[in-house]
Amino acid sequence: MKRDYTSDTLRTIAALMVVLVHVVADYVNLAMKSDNFNLSFWVSNIVDSFCRICLPIFVMISGMFLLGRTETFRDSYRKRASKILIPLIFWTIIYLVYLVVLRLFAGVDPDADTLLKSVILGQPFYHMWYLYMLIGLYFVTPLINLVIPKVSRQSLWVTAIVFLIFGIVHNIYNLVLENNLMFLLWFTDYLGYFLFGYLIRDCKARISSSALVLFYIISAALISVLSYYTASQHNNLYFYGPLSPLVALGSLSFFSWFRRFSLNETYFRRFRI
Repeated sequence: MKRDYTSDTLRTIAALMVVLVHVVADYVNLAMKSDNFNLSFWVSNIVDSFCRICLPIFVMISGMFLLGRTETFRDSYRKRASKILIPLIFWTIIYLVYLVVLRLFAGVDPDADTLLKSVILGQPFYHMWYLYMLIGLYFVTPLINLVIPKVSRQSLWVTAIVFLIFGIVHNIYNLVLENNLMFLLWFTDYLGYFLFGYLIRDCKARISSSALVLFYIISAALISVLSYYTASQHNNLYFYGPLSPLVALGSLSFFSWFRRFSLNETYFRRFRI
């Protein structure tokens, strides 16, 4: 299979965005705790707002490569298992040991029940939830691939839109009621992004590239302004969430725009040392 340098570059950009999100998070959180929304907050807030598309982009890249394949259930699970289960188990153990050691040094009971519950809820450490969510997406992938050839392209677009709206609404519902769902159900909120990744891959351009870039910039600008409001008035950052409407708009726009590039290896040879 020919190497897809456009997707590799997009994946790299998304990874850098993840790093930036974590770098600026402390400044945003500090501003909320001190109620001092100074220049440091605004710089961090703007950077954060433009980078919040990173997680949906990763989900869409997965959908782009995994959906539309003709694989048996056995082959699909065998290929995915080594890529997700081994690192998931390894890092879960590492972080559990790390948390136990921290508690022992602090003179606190390790509390095995709490640690076990964190694994069941898919969060042995806060940033590992994404790997636990992927288990559900990978599990339903062969089932979706059975359905795809039997439905029209238009029906798939409608289905993707419905699933994305469901994810946005369901996320609000969980936030309001403070629900903690078991990680095996998390994937349902991200099925919309997953399907969009597959559909956008072969989509013929209907919206101009300049319009897509504008949508991304406007969505990020609105995220920064509204996040300042929710942070200062309600002490939350809802609009940063991967399932907030503005992040969804920005993610779909950026992904659609970047997929129009046709990068190849020659672009990157000049950077080799």
